[in-house]
Amino acid sequence: MSNHAHPRKIILSMMVSLDGYSEGEEGDISWHRWNEEMDAYMMDFFPAVDTFIYGRKSYELMLEYWPDQKGEFAQVMNDTPKLVFSKTLEEARWNGSIIEDVNPQFIHQLKAQQGKDLVLFAGANLAGSFIRHHLIDEYRFIINPVVLGKGNDLFQKIKGPLALELKASRQFSCGNTLLHYIDPLA
Repeated sequence: MSNHAHPRKIILSMMVSLDGYSEGEEGDISWHRWNEEMDAYMMDFFPAVDTFIYGRKSYELMLEYWPDQKGEFAQVMNDTPKLVFSKTLEEARWNGSIIEDVNPQFIHQLKAQQGKDLVLFAGANLAGSFIRHHLIDEYRFIINPVVLGKGNDLFQKIKGPLALELKASRQFSCGNTLLHYIDPLA
């Protein structure tokens, strides 16, 4: 079977405030709402993915927390291979490989390889680089019912319109809403 029948996709999965921030001031993510229903949603999502993509800060936050955790969700977080975009990180543990720059040609090669989809769990800076180059096939914004007013604006570095097509939406009992979009230009 040719890998062009089902090319790998890059999927951005991100918690976002109602006003478009991925983080509050000083990296604050204490506003994220999570419950068992959110866990179940992610566990349904994970089987379609075989690689996690992080920026350095997101990677280091996850590395602080997940290796010591137990359970099915933690096992997926710990066992899945990771690509870490960083110019400063010298060593990647936790099934990680370091990549210095967002090179669209390299990303397209990754997408052409055999395998499952790749999920981008990154902050606004790395996500912005992927967005600017139309490297993200699907956006899964998990909108939290909070207005932050300031912080790290997901779309601050995007130039020009980004026209997405809504694929699905879903409400969660914790108040979050999933908005699942595709980028027809990716």
